[in-house]
Amino acid sequence: MSQTHTAFEVESGVATLSLERPEVRNALTGPEMIDEIVDGITRADRDDTVSVLVVTGSGGAFSAGGNLKEMQEGAGMFGGTPDEVAEAYRTSIQRIPRLLTATDLVTIAAVDGPAIGAGFDLALMCDLRLASTRARFAHTFIDLGIIPGDGGAWFLPRVVGWQRAAELAFTARAVDAAEALQLGIVLEVTEPDRLLPAAIRMARQIAAKPAHSVRLAKRLLRHARRLDLDPFLDLTAALQAISHHTEGHRTAMADLRTRSEAAGPPSGSQPVVRENQL
Repeated sequence: MSQTHTAFEVESGVATLSLERPEVRNALTGPEMIDEIVDGITRADRDDTVSVLVVTGSGGAFSAGGNLKEMQEGAGMFGGTPDEVAEAYRTSIQRIPRLLTATDLVTIAAVDGPAIGAGFDLALMCDLRLASTRARFAHTFIDLGIIPGDGGAWFLPRVVGWQRAAELAFTARAVDAAEALQLGIVLEVTEPDRLLPAAIRMARQIAAKPAHSVRLAKRLLRHARRLDLDPFLDLTAALQAISHHTEGHRTAMADLRTRSEAAGPPSGSQPVVRENQL
């Protein structure tokens, strides 16, 4: 697929997907933008060399959400009968949360500038979020007389808790980077020019780990919020059994033993690697 609305690249186990329509503040509506985002997530997910996907936006905006001009005109995915609009949501923007919640990749949002409406939701769909000092978040759907049609009401309370999610959704007020850090919406705030390097640095730190372990750990975390304990423990046992029979596990254990033997045990203490370490 030719890319005119996004940029996609892979380096050192990290895929980066950048929204590249600064003239409309990286609005998420329009089939081309949606298709390219879906294509980027899918390409990263199918690449066995990739463990982490970084999602960001260019031009000083993460994403301003839906295209208000199209919304006012009832054009594109906003046009037609109620049934047609519902189907447009299902077959367009809702493909993004389905993919991001199903992937075993670790996903990191690097948010520079506004993340409004569906743009805020796109950040919430990611596992980890970093922001620049000029980032701004708002769930503005209620001001437009609509609701988050992209699944945002599912993600928001899982990040900030029910009461805070209700407050943000019902007031539609904006949250700056400092408050986003306080509320746990983001992990870290940096200056704008340091944001993407910080996100890539975190991504590479994760990607340096055994790739199968990263993906299986992500799978466990995905299922932890939807399974009761007993079926979750069964899944854990199955995935752990697979892990013990991978080349990545054998290599990691050999590297650990080599480092331990090279360092030697500290005087008067037990060896670094103990039987009960796991």
